[in-house]
Amino acid sequence: MSGRTGRWDSGRGAARARLPSLEAEAYLNTGGAGPIPDLAADAMRAMVDAQAGRGRMSAAAVDAGRQRQHALRVAIAGVLGRPHAEVAIAQSSTHAMNVVIWGCGLGAGDVIVTTNMEHPGLVVPLAMAAARVGAELRVVDVGDGSGPLEDAIGHACDARTRLVAVSHVSWLTGAVLDVAGAARAARSVGALTLVDGAQGAGAVPVDAAAWGIDAYAMPAQKWLLGPEGLGALWVNADSMERIDVVVSGYETGEEHGWDGSLAMHPDARRYEASTFPEILLAGWTASLTWLAGLGWDRLHRGTAQASAACRAALAELPGVRLDAPSQSESGLIAFSVPGHRPDDAAAFLAARGVIVRPLPEPGGLRASCGFFTNAGDIERLTEGLAELTAC
Repeated sequence: MSGRTGRWDSGRGAARARLPSLEAEAYLNTGGAGPIPDLAADAMRAMVDAQAGRGRMSAAAVDAGRQRQHALRVAIAGVLGRPHAEVAIAQSSTHAMNVVIWGCGLGAGDVIVTTNMEHPGLVVPLAMAAARVGAELRVVDVGDGSGPLEDAIGHACDARTRLVAVSHVSWLTGAVLDVAGAARAARSVGALTLVDGAQGAGAVPVDAAAWGIDAYAMPAQKWLLGPEGLGALWVNADSMERIDVVVSGYETGEEHGWDGSLAMHPDARRYEASTFPEILLAGWTASLTWLAGLGWDRLHRGTAQASAACRAALAELPGVRLDAPSQSESGLIAFSVPGHRPDDAAAFLAARGVIVRPLPEPGGLRASCGFFTNAGDIERLTEGLAELTAC
């Protein structure tokens, strides 16, 4: 296999050198959590040392913290190609999506439209919000997620629709969803569009403004190689007045009054509520700075190349079935090993130093290939699967 994949595989060694966990195993689960760059680990250690060595709430420390928060918003905005004023720091992508779900003014009789491809991190809060206020949640069957969405979503929308919520990339199939089509359907009835970017940002290009969506949520720990416990929310500047602040606190604004009044931030910082995890902020900023230095176009190409090579290798392997869609530029590849339970197959591979994710029933397995995945990783995967199917 190495000979057949050498052309796409070239030049990955320098990036892998900054990702020391890749030395231990063939890690193919960035869709769960990506490898931490050594630069990010160093930045977090430095913050631990700084906070242990000096008081954390001096005027100088507070000012430095504000600068770190600003630097992170700027770095996140660079992923999206948007102004940093449209970015809020969140605790996770689920937290960010809850901001929009609860802030869009749902009421009794309103309609929420989503698809059958959504992660519980999105569909659970959608269902909870609908049940709480007496709204209706409509789930559209979109097959493997790779087809056009404007008509499919449009048929489920009506004058009562307030929110359309879809994934950028399906966590189940790896399909890149037609977000722009979903947004057109939403706009035709005056609804907001929320996109779960958990499997998109960092892996495939994001052009939220061109798609016409209102909000895009992303986590730190997946394709953006940050620590757990952080995420971000992008809100179109023109949509902010339609998404109320429902979780609020000190960080929501300035000029706080004893009666709870404040001057709300005019930008997306209004969706931030409380104390920031400065150690984690330092780590994610370091990861994003490194990734941006490598170049987002290069990283997206590298992810697509590795994913294509993995698909090609699995397609040639007896006893393994590639699941739909047959092609996708995302880093996720869904496949099955008939006759073997996904949990058992994943455990078998893990014992051989290959990490993939078992999917919920009736799914199979999922491999995540990033810009750093090399031919050796794919070869270890196919060797482990060949051993499994021979059992």
